[in-house]
Amino acid sequence: MHNTLTDNYPIYLMLLTFIISITALYLSFNNIKALQASLLESAIDCIMMINSSGRIIAFNPAAEAIFGYERKEALGLTLIDFLFEKDGQETTFLNLLFTAKDESIIGKRTELKAFRSDGSVFPAEITITSTPYKGRHVYTAYLRDLTEKKKSEEMIQQLAYFDLLTGLPNRNQFNQLFHDVLNKAKQHNQSLALLFLDVNRFKLINDTLGHHLGDLVLQKFSALLSESLYAQSIVSRLSGDEFVILYPFGNRESAAVQAEKIIRQLEAPFQIDGRNVFVSTSIGISLYPIDGEDPGVLLKNADQAMYLAKDLGGNHYHFYEQEMSVIYSRRSACEQSLRSAIEHNELYLMYQPKFHIPTGKIIGVEALLRWDSHALGSVSPKEFIPIAEESGQIIAIGKWVLQTACLQMNKWQAAGMVPVPIAVNISSVQFHQEDLVTMILEILHQNKLEAQYLELEMTESISMNNDLSCMEKLYALKREGVKISIDHFGTGYSSLSYLHNSPVDTLKIDKSIVHEISTYNSESSIIEAIMAISHSLNMSVIAVGVETHEQLNLLERFGCENIQGYLFSVPLTAELFEKSYVFHDTNASPNAL
Repeated sequence: MHNTLTDNYPIYLMLLTFIISITALYLSFNNIKALQASLLESAIDCIMMINSSGRIIAFNPAAEAIFGYERKEALGLTLIDFLFEKDGQETTFLNLLFTAKDESIIGKRTELKAFRSDGSVFPAEITITSTPYKGRHVYTAYLRDLTEKKKSEEMIQQLAYFDLLTGLPNRNQFNQLFHDVLNKAKQHNQSLALLFLDVNRFKLINDTLGHHLGDLVLQKFSALLSESLYAQSIVSRLSGDEFVILYPFGNRESAAVQAEKIIRQLEAPFQIDGRNVFVSTSIGISLYPIDGEDPGVLLKNADQAMYLAKDLGGNHYHFYEQEMSVIYSRRSACEQSLRSAIEHNELYLMYQPKFHIPTGKIIGVEALLRWDSHALGSVSPKEFIPIAEESGQIIAIGKWVLQTACLQMNKWQAAGMVPVPIAVNISSVQFHQEDLVTMILEILHQNKLEAQYLELEMTESISMNNDLSCMEKLYALKREGVKISIDHFGTGYSSLSYLHNSPVDTLKIDKSIVHEISTYNSESSIIEAIMAISHSLNMSVIAVGVETHEQLNLLERFGCENIQGYLFSVPLTAELFEKSYVFHDTNASPNAL
């Protein structure tokens, strides 16, 4: 809401001063007082009139409201009683005022502190004009309370330089601070360390817990960083889930200690709205002057090191190394090219059959994603799938895989293949999409494939998740007939009680266990335990990565009858799979291909 008088304050001030000045030339002092009194009473701003002795001779209602003095209390006081602490400044001010020779005071706006009758302080703007009268001067002081204006300015300052969610310096403020700290380091020949931190799988936290709880996680994380700081260190939130810590005087050893301290503190979960939320971080570290002498270079290098730390898994740190530039460039190129991989038909599926050893029959097929990039050539799934998960591209890619696999199985069944399930891997990012169940059922319907012929393979961390929404999705898929299997079983931690209560159909023994089995070793014991668990829970078991007859014979001895691996078949293109298994007998034997 605008006030015309207030908004046009300079014009109003000039007009009022002009009226007073002109009137002084023609009217008697009594008439001046009458006119002044009328103007003073109606003015919105605080107005005080001061005689040549420095005493207040007029004090309007607006001044009473601002300062808390009644008019009779204010009359006779000096301007100094309202505007200055008794620190010696008033003498200089009065001298300048009453000689009326200092252009920085007369007719100029000045910001200063003002004091109310109760002693409270507020910011004010004062303008003093001088009106000659009978060889002397009458001074008029116009004063405005700047409290609200200052609050607005502080808010703008906060928005410009600080992150509203965490209260930490934002990217703009950090860049300024970084330049200042770096210049001092250069002048005094000092080192410094820059830690670049990323909250691992924060998108998954947001999707699982909601954005409100995601914000609380960021607040907790920023508080943890602030509490972990060395003296003179600066922590900032750059964007999203990315934070930086600038550590003056930091070297390799002290930076490692700082990173390890943060990682150690993250071992305990955050307590958020009655939940235990485990958070991990990946930390990249660059050092001045070893890794760069420019803020942009040091940030880029720490960012690159952070991605190497992320590849190591949760809660790791990594120092920048010169060779990382090549790795980072490759990663960036992969991420960029991956964005158009579907559109450019660069993705395709390979199909690896699963066999039942006693009968030699195919019991299923796993669809394996491959990428042949026009720009980069053949890219390994181990390289591009983590990038797809981290960048969120796995959502679109995963949907494409499901559609392609279901369509292919429908074609094979129409061509006469004995119906068996086709297995597709589901990442944790995909699984936590709210519309996952609906999307899968729509794809099955579109491709006219019965739900019993789709198998979803997921890690232990997904299938063993005790989160209610996760279990609801698993059971919803199970009710529709979709089969559920746990991939890489035996390499993670599975609670037997969760396994008992989960709708899992199949346990897939990881190839790392299969490759190490012998007659008497721990891997053999693991396989025996898995077989015992599966029988007690009425689940099937399949061993993955079987490559030798020795592995096959031992697995059969342990009672594992379902096999997948190069000993029977490498992954095949759709055309080769058709020639080998769709249009022929589906029996197979080792090294059949």
